[in-house]
Amino acid sequence: MPLYPPPSCFAALVRLATTVSVVCVLALTPALASESSEEAQVKAAFVFNFLKFVEWPKEVRSPAPRSIRLCIIGNRPLDGNLDLLAGRNLGGRVIQIINKASPASDTPCHIAYIADTDTSFLKDLQRMAPDVPTLTISDQRGFIDEGGMIELRIIDGKVRFDINLLAARAANLQLSSQLLQLANRVVQ
Repeated sequence: MPLYPPPSCFAALVRLATTVSVVCVLALTPALASESSEEAQVKAAFVFNFLKFVEWPKEVRSPAPRSIRLCIIGNRPLDGNLDLLAGRNLGGRVIQIINKASPASDTPCHIAYIADTDTSFLKDLQRMAPDVPTLTISDQRGFIDEGGMIELRIIDGKVRFDINLLAARAANLQLSSQLLQLANRVVQ
């Protein structure tokens, strides 16, 4: 009597193992997708809250128009969650979303969220609009080392951020000391 199962039994075990593997992968996929979706929502909330702790020069805060322009550079960064900030009121100013903005645009940005897909925008923005105080934010690794102002990061499963204070000051943006204390790292 052989110690191994007959070939038909072995084939059935392989099919069962394959089916179980596929079911497990399919069951985990929504959980993984919702985790990244939750991460995108948290990062978008961080972007909104950053605005509460940044002061633009008085000439930029003119009463007309009473809006804050958030330019989104890249293809649906943060899974479209930044679009949900449109129309939100922040200190009497309404957030206006400008998708796929260009540094040469006639409408300057108060904030530029730069996605992973477009690394050249930061340098173009600095070159073409050096006098426009634009808060630059990204979750791109090494963003603040390249001259960006706020870099969102995941550390121990939580969203954290680093700040390039030199870049913010060069753009005449005043960052609250409270924001600086909450940062993971501040480059001065």
